[in-house]
Amino acid sequence: MSARYERWKLRTLRLVARWKIRGQRYWESLRGTPLGTLIDRVVSGFTAIEPFDRAMTLAAQAFVSIVPIMIVAAAVRPHKVGFGASMGDAIGLSDDVQQTLAGSLPSTATVASGVGLFGFLVAFFSATAYSRALERMFLKVWDVRKPPLRTAWRWIATIVAVMVAIALLSLTQAILGDGPFDNVVETAIRFVVWTVVWTYVPWVLMRTEISVRALTFTGAIISVALTVLAVFGSIYLPIVLTTGAEEFGVLGLVFAYISWLFVLSFAIVGATVVGRACAQDEGILGRLVRGPSAQDANVPNLSADAWRRWGGLGD
Repeated sequence: MSARYERWKLRTLRLVARWKIRGQRYWESLRGTPLGTLIDRVVSGFTAIEPFDRAMTLAAQAFVSIVPIMIVAAAVRPHKVGFGASMGDAIGLSDDVQQTLAGSLPSTATVASGVGLFGFLVAFFSATAYSRALERMFLKVWDVRKPPLRTAWRWIATIVAVMVAIALLSLTQAILGDGPFDNVVETAIRFVVWTVVWTYVPWVLMRTEISVRALTFTGAIISVALTVLAVFGSIYLPIVLTTGAEEFGVLGLVFAYISWLFVLSFAIVGATVVGRACAQDEGILGRLVRGPSAQDANVPNLSADAWRRWGGLGD
């Protein structure tokens, strides 16, 4: 038994060494080529941005910032079902899990009587923590200086954009059916909505200092990633949430949601790094993404001067 184990171990080590040598040779052949340069920029960008830390920060801020707004927003609509019930229906949870989710959240009447409009405004402005986390990530990736504090309205604009997008997608899901054509339409609408949102959000957070053309490409990459994850999540989330609720109750639901938010946030961070790397390309890809000049990925947009004269974007 020991001799057989040693033989298998030796074969495995030889196989790993062989593939390692082939990989090194292939990478050496890519060095200096447009593809090799792009891969090197992506890897360097990931190393510099620390994607796991950034994604976990975004996931935590989304959980403690946006979710409370959605709960309060559901409470101010007394004729509608509660947030827990609507969210459970949207992702296809079983009745037992929906009851567990509804029991873990305050009821609509409790929130409505204890919060009111003032509480909603407080929760809304507190949600700018998510905007600030996004801002730090975009500034780091695109190497843009930090905006002054007087432009803090951009944080509110970011939250509004994200909430409007979520509302539009929820409305679309409620209107459309479950047929194949409806699913195609919903996927197309989701792609368009997220492309617009993730073009606008970095554009406004970075004071329009990056060209819209480069940000649109990055927004499209983020939209593709989120659309694919939404399709996968429609299958994965009900399973993992049901399992988590049955085994750990509310803690299982919380852990599952934070884990999924981490996946979504990692996709946003990764797509942003890839978009920046493509915009820096010196070949045809870079010209298609950013424009004819290699500086177009980082110079202020033409409209930035008008925004500065308006008074909100100056230093």
